Amino acid sequence: MQNGFFKRYGFRILIVIVFLLPFVWMGTKRTLMSNSNNVADWLPSYFTETQQYNWFLEHFPYERFVVVSWKGCTMDDTRLEMFAQKLVPSQSIDDFASLSEGPSYQAEFLLDPKIEAPATESLQEEKASEKTPEDEPYYAHYFKSVVTGPRLLAALREQYSGDGIGGVSMTDREIFEKLKGTLISPDGHGTAMMVTLATEAPHGKDLAKVLEAIREIGRECGVHPPVKEDHRSLVAKIFGGIGTTCSEIVFGRNPDMSGVILGGPPTDNVAITHEGEHTLRRLAGICGLIGLFLAWLCFRNIRLTMFVFWVSIISAGAALACVALTGSRCDAILLSMPALVYVLSMSGAVHMINYYHDAIQENGVDGAPERALMHAWKPCFFASFTTALGMLSLYTSHLIPITKFGVYSALGVMLGLLILFYYLPSLLYFFPSKHISVQSFGTASDDSFMQRFWRAWGGFIVRNNRLVALACVGLMIFFAFGMLQIKTSVKMMRFFSADSEIIHHYTWLEEHLGPLVPMEIVLKFDNERCKFNTVDRLRLVEDINAALREKLQDGIGGILSAESALPVTKRFPEGGRKSARQIGYERAASSLIDNHRAQMRDFVTVDGNRSLKSDDPLYMETLRQLNLDDTDASRLVRAGLTDTKKLVAFPDHAVAAGISSDEMDVFRKKAQKWEKEHGTDLWRISLRVWSLKRDIDYALFVNDVQNVANPIIDRFLKEKFPNENFPEHTILVKEEEKGTMGKITGWFSGKADSIADLFRPSETETAVVDYPVEAVYTGMVPVVYKTQHELINGLVDSFVSSFILIGVTMAFILRSPVAGFCAMIPNVFPVVIVFGFMGRAGFLVDVGTMMTASVALGIAVDDTIHFLTWFRDGIDNGMNQKEATMFAYSRCATSMFQTTLIAGLGLSAFALSTFTPTQMFGIMMLAILTAALFGDIIFLAALLNTPLGRVFRPRLQEKEALDSAVVETEATNLEDDKIPFPKASNSQQAV
Repeated sequence: MQNGFFKRYGFRILIVIVFLLPFVWMGTKRTLMSNSNNVADWLPSYFTETQQYNWFLEHFPYERFVVVSWKGCTMDDTRLEMFAQKLVPSQSIDDFASLSEGPSYQAEFLLDPKIEAPATESLQEEKASEKTPEDEPYYAHYFKSVVTGPRLLAALREQYSGDGIGGVSMTDREIFEKLKGTLISPDGHGTAMMVTLATEAPHGKDLAKVLEAIREIGRECGVHPPVKEDHRSLVAKIFGGIGTTCSEIVFGRNPDMSGVILGGPPTDNVAITHEGEHTLRRLAGICGLIGLFLAWLCFRNIRLTMFVFWVSIISAGAALACVALTGSRCDAILLSMPALVYVLSMSGAVHMINYYHDAIQENGVDGAPERALMHAWKPCFFASFTTALGMLSLYTSHLIPITKFGVYSALGVMLGLLILFYYLPSLLYFFPSKHISVQSFGTASDDSFMQRFWRAWGGFIVRNNRLVALACVGLMIFFAFGMLQIKTSVKMMRFFSADSEIIHHYTWLEEHLGPLVPMEIVLKFDNERCKFNTVDRLRLVEDINAALREKLQDGIGGILSAESALPVTKRFPEGGRKSARQIGYERAASSLIDNHRAQMRDFVTVDGNRSLKSDDPLYMETLRQLNLDDTDASRLVRAGLTDTKKLVAFPDHAVAAGISSDEMDVFRKKAQKWEKEHGTDLWRISLRVWSLKRDIDYALFVNDVQNVANPIIDRFLKEKFPNENFPEHTILVKEEEKGTMGKITGWFSGKADSIADLFRPSETETAVVDYPVEAVYTGMVPVVYKTQHELINGLVDSFVSSFILIGVTMAFILRSPVAGFCAMIPNVFPVVIVFGFMGRAGFLVDVGTMMTASVALGIAVDDTIHFLTWFRDGIDNGMNQKEATMFAYSRCATSMFQTTLIAGLGLSAFALSTFTPTQMFGIMMLAILTAALFGDIIFLAALLNTPLGRVFRPRLQEKEALDSAVVETEATNLEDDKIPFPKASNSQQAV
């Protein structure tokens, strides 16, 4: 860059930055406001587990539920029904059973904007007369239905009193046994509410309004404490908040359990959002103060410290603003990104200012920013570029929050580099370091503490280079085997610290009611091939439920299914032909269940739909199967009933436009018949799995559930399809059960495609078979397991990708492929040491931990580049390997120590986070960056003085290196004070 660049353009650069600041502020604010979290959305849409879960929600859209209870909430608590009626005024315990019947579909057409409402006269009249009261509460349309223990008990008592449906009776003991572990405690006294959210209820970040509405209603019912008004002054509130924060950091939190206690997926997602933002508010300031203090410690100058701080703040803000400006949304994982960009920008600024001071000492203040940039651009650019590559390698992960973290962190680092190259030198031009200009370069005393320390340290490493290098290699091999023992976890409850409110709530709910984490089994019956009756299908559900309760009683709490709402079916001796009495019973029971399927629509539905529009490719086949003519189909379409689903769901006693009530009954029955003959019956079995009270390995638990249910399905298929030979479902076995040696043996035997497969839990593949009856295993447990599976895959894939990309970059920088990848050895050192230690110590790898390997690899290369740059400069100036190593120590070891101190201690503030992924990210970054510093000043320095160090020399000097081999050998026996140690500039002696 020509002299005078910042003299000509510096002011313009400052004006541009000032102009862009409002956009940075606006983008940062929008990003933070968009923060929302849903673990179910972490996997890409093309994953089988995601597709199955979305398919499940399409047919059983009741996963948005909140479990509500409180201390003293019992079956005879009068406040329970009052609370439920305030949530949904149209429901009461007296008419609860009738609300689950078919006409309730009418409400769906009104509530769900995605459903095209049929043009019925009754609906039109209802909409015309519908008025919203001015005093209607803001949460009036948040809640769709409320189920309580007493309501379920009353409904089943009424239906099976002996006078109800079919004259079937059930005792209270049988009813309690069915409901135990769901909304009724094991002792039969405690209970809770399950509040299903309407489609109109807020989503994302606004979901917190739903929980606040529940608390507000709880205050009205006297089960939640009133809001305490704070009448303190603003100053008192600020200092009180600081005191509370310090107290929470030191002593932890003590959540108030005197009000409503909440659980369920919406509660989980709101808690993740809250903890992420709580961490950002509480610890971002601490992180900034630590970095600010360390920057001042490096320069002992307020002006330079504020420059470093301001440049770092702008870089972090620009990175955060990019999220909103590119149309993306923030999440709790991404909230760690601005702190990372902040400390990395601060580290780069420290290097730049050191180069600037060196430039002043060489030739004075005039042109110092330009000369500093000429010296700094190459090491700083490649240091930032390799860091960005390490972050960008996270894009190989299939977990969406991690890919976003990697992309926006890489973008933030490169934006910070532009600010470092243009904005910081402009500031230094207008506000120069005049106190440095009076000193001459190289005249400073080399007896400062840091210089004496590096002389002693470097002398020891240089003299014992082979021993040190072998010790480091041996240490890497030892901990490399520990990496094979790494275990991962993405359990929702592990995201929170033990003193968080949600942990206390879930602990109480699991102790008093049972587990809450849902896992779903959906039995699919192909109606075209399965001609057996409904009772047989119910019996299969009963057999699976009984086997799950018997074999997995330690992992499962309650089980909800169609069995929960029906009496136990009679069983007849197997073998031989059925008697007329048996056939009569099964026909009557099947007819009874079929006629009241609407009451079980939470657990039984039909998959399959046909369009009645003439442009549909299957239009003629649909008319034939429905026994309709073209005129009738056109009339139905004009009335808004465009497919069989809408026709079946059309409310009873409603009149469609242009179609009489009698005709509608006929059309509805034809659609119901089509579903029974051509659709797929879906029978849901909903399990509740422990999240806290018992430590359940979800990976093994999913296998255990399949290994219990699949043999029962196989037996059922043999019984119902004796003439067809279906292959039995394979018993699934995880590679983890075989142990580490089994994995290694698998790789050497060719059963694993790569070394990376040693780290991945693989499943035994099964052949694709078209079964007439099959099970789909979905819900949060399989989704979380798949997320855990992808976590370890992403750890390996991103690290391998970053290693290759950064290795190629290093080869380009050093102009030698061998030198490039040899330089990567010390950078792998910290990752192997830290993760190997975690594997041997049994620490779990979570989302925050997984991100650190690739990120830290990119950051660790920064110091390697600076060290090798000065080493090669020493070689270019005629030094031998040992002299060049000592020269590199004198020129950049202090800066390496400073930047590691700033980055490591700055990020270590997040170790105080209450959000576990952020907490682990801070701890791991401190550990890996510290290990990386030792990897450079010990391992790399030792390698440079072994014969392997010759690959780092320019090719033209290889001959000179061989000629000086004898001299280098003699230098090995020199004392510390006899090893050449060039004098450092004053800026290198700042600490």
